[in-house]
Amino acid sequence: MPKKYYELTPDERLASLNLDEQAVQAWQDNQSATNAQIVENYISDFRVPMGVLKDIIVADRHVTVPMATEEPSVIAAANHGAKLLNQGGGVAVSLPERTALIGQLLFSGVAYDELAAFVARQQAAFFTVAQEAKPSIYRRGGGLLSVTARAVSATSVSVDFTIDTRDAMGANIVNTILEAEQALFADFQAQFVGAILSNYATAQCVTVTGRVPIASIGGRTVAKRLVQLNQFGHQDVYRATTENKGLFNGIGAVTLATGNDWRAVEAAGHAFASQNGRYQSLTTWTIAGDFLEGRLTMPISVGTVGGAISAMPQAQRALAIVAPQTADELRGIILAVGLAQNLAALKAIADGGIQKGHMKMHYRALALQVGARDDEIATLVTQLQAAEQVDAAVATNLLREMRK
Repeated sequence: MPKKYYELTPDERLASLNLDEQAVQAWQDNQSATNAQIVENYISDFRVPMGVLKDIIVADRHVTVPMATEEPSVIAAANHGAKLLNQGGGVAVSLPERTALIGQLLFSGVAYDELAAFVARQQAAFFTVAQEAKPSIYRRGGGLLSVTARAVSATSVSVDFTIDTRDAMGANIVNTILEAEQALFADFQAQFVGAILSNYATAQCVTVTGRVPIASIGGRTVAKRLVQLNQFGHQDVYRATTENKGLFNGIGAVTLATGNDWRAVEAAGHAFASQNGRYQSLTTWTIAGDFLEGRLTMPISVGTVGGAISAMPQAQRALAIVAPQTADELRGIILAVGLAQNLAALKAIADGGIQKGHMKMHYRALALQVGARDDEIATLVTQLQAAEQVDAAVATNLLREMRK
């Protein structure tokens, strides 16, 4: 009996793709026995460049932060923003008393009052079941914190379980507890829809703040323009979308580098940006005396142990650079990088335009695109910077002239 596709080895899957021998060898050169166990139908690894934000002060601690991204200029911008924030004393972090994830048992066609009364009566049972379902999280000081019923519509109710997952991101912990709790709702089984964690981790909302001397960013005129740009992000969805994308350039790069779920972090951030009924910038910048002050608040669910983090050596190596003592510390560091990224982007727009800082990095990528060797890239980039117009054809011609 032939193997099913998921039962094939990575090399057998590559053989089925009708690739030439050179392509197959290139895929094989990037295979990892460890990563082959993480995803289904594995053929090879997709590598993303990783660099570091060399120094950012977060909660009075100097931190070096790894960033995984394919986009030119992101890491350079993060370093620039961090340098500015460091001049104001660095980034302060404010955390809730206890961070937690939320899991949902979803019911449809049910009266809210009836289900809410049941939830109120069963509180002791919920806590007993949670501890029996996941005793390991209780040994680490976590566990179920609360259970509440919440009306979603006239006939739909979410029973929300708030669970402290400690230093794990916690999706599997929450889902395991939810599935165990479902047995207590036998009288509502006909109305039961599903059990799943929520990535909208509002019980993990973190605030980071920082200040920059106005003189450091080019003076009061630049500072005022930067604040006005940020105000556009609170008034105009087109500007807000781009501003938050730039913010997530930093947040996503650190989240990815540390083996965390950048998709969940971004989904929560975008939901939080829409909490007032319209999509807005996640950051707020104001002028206070001789300082520009910034604030970023959003939910962020990340961990330092468990799941892909513990399975992927590269994630463990990246975390070793940051050396966070807890997942809460990592949350603050990641959002601090986001604030630095946002500051650098706004400053670039307010002080001469975004392209001035971006293009050198983009020219390096263009040089690679047209086939420049390592020893040719610096010279080609210098020539591209001097050119009136730049595109792939111009870069190709310049490279051809260099080689004559």
